[in-house]
Amino acid sequence: MMDEFGRFLEATPAITGEAKDAARTRLLQAIREPAPASPTPPPLRPTRRRGPRLAWRLALAASVALAVGAGVIAVRGSEAPATAPVAAVRELGDRAARSAETDPYKITPSPGRWLYVKQTIAPLRKEPEPEVDRDRRMTLETWHSLDGKQLALDDGRGRLVVEEYGPGVTGADLAKAPVTPEEMIARIGASVDATPVTEFDDAGATREERIFRTISQLLGEQPLVADVRAALFRALPMIQGVSVKQDAIDAAGRHGVAFAWTGTWERFEIIVSAQDYRFLGTYGESVADRTFDLPGGATRTVEAGTPLVWSARMTAEVVDKAGDRP
Repeated sequence: MMDEFGRFLEATPAITGEAKDAARTRLLQAIREPAPASPTPPPLRPTRRRGPRLAWRLALAASVALAVGAGVIAVRGSEAPATAPVAAVRELGDRAARSAETDPYKITPSPGRWLYVKQTIAPLRKEPEPEVDRDRRMTLETWHSLDGKQLALDDGRGRLVVEEYGPGVTGADLAKAPVTPEEMIARIGASVDATPVTEFDDAGATREERIFRTISQLLGEQPLVADVRAALFRALPMIQGVSVKQDAIDAAGRHGVAFAWTGTWERFEIIVSAQDYRFLGTYGESVADRTFDLPGGATRTVEAGTPLVWSARMTAEVVDKAGDRP
């Protein structure tokens, strides 16, 4: 996340009208770009391309009018804090898994259909710096093919753009028997190991962080059958360093509890409802000051506590084609 910030500063001009077009073009080009060739064939879908971190990209997209709707909205608090705090991450994984197993949100694999996802996100405070604005919200709509291989979104001009995109492993890959937490870690780990770090990834990210972020992306935006969602929730406690964050709050102001992973520079949260443990959204912030060298000898410091991503998934429903809404 922070490494890509420094590279983005080098490549993006001041945000004039022309610069917004340049940023939009850069975003769409980056979605299209394949990862560098791996020296060894990846064990899962060798021709698949893994897109860079979607949450940061979509926050940027919102700032340059790729979001469908924009504006300030009031933060809501419709989700009350949990009455019985979850003490251990394994307990949280079990509760979230049991909820996933009985959730009425169902995915039936069907060629040609799409998962419509509507999110509330905090946009960037000042382009192209990485801090998101805690006081503003934007609505973002995306469509994800049920085979997990394509992403569709508005290009900011009322035109739907469809691109190859995904976390490197699909719901279909994960749905192959046996569907267990151990297999989820093994398959996602194999995909991470086979995917070179791109210019949009933090070069210092550990394997554990990349697995955690991949699960976050899968849960938030990929079409997954119930047993896969349940297995992913049970897999999160198996990642070294994952803990419980009490009274986490998503970008819509809903209180929940989170699976949290803290690295050297950043902390990320996967937030679930404190009431029924369904997926709510994500949050990420820097945990240490980090200074970057910029062109011309200048430097830029991102301070600890800077919010980097904040989202809330409001709707996730299957539709017939990209561009359709429930």
